[in-house]
Amino acid sequence: MPRATKRAKVLEFAASRGWTGIGEAEWNELRQALPEISVATIREAGLPIDAPWCGIRQHTFEELSDSLLAFSAVYEARPDLQQFCREQVIAAKDHAKFVAIRSTVSPETRERKATMAEWMLVWLGDPSLFPVWAHARRAMSTTPPDTEPPPTP
Repeated sequence: MPRATKRAKVLEFAASRGWTGIGEAEWNELRQALPEISVATIREAGLPIDAPWCGIRQHTFEELSDSLLAFSAVYEARPDLQQFCREQVIAAKDHAKFVAIRSTVSPETRERKATMAEWMLVWLGDPSLFPVWAHARRAMSTTPPDTEPPPTP
């Protein structure tokens, strides 16, 4: 009989409880029931996971922005999770900085990861300000460079 993978154990555990996603209660129950399963394995099992347990996704700038916005909302609503949120963002920032200095990755990837680390530093500076910063940044990037803003009434 083939051995079940750790990913399969996570999915089987979730299915046995009728879970289609993982929130705080599910996360805590899963971590308690399967302590030998890593956080990374749980996150990569394929189930949707709520912030902040999902970690910071940073494959694309849109994904990073969405993650940091979700973390800002959790940070604002849940003072008891603020330290956990900060730890998750710091770990993601450190990972991005590590990739940004690796000579084995392309210059484009190094530049992208360095910029992502800067975004996370903005979040760490003031999580409540990040949504405003992200909105302003998005608005600036959609304005054609050769146009002037409309006149104010």
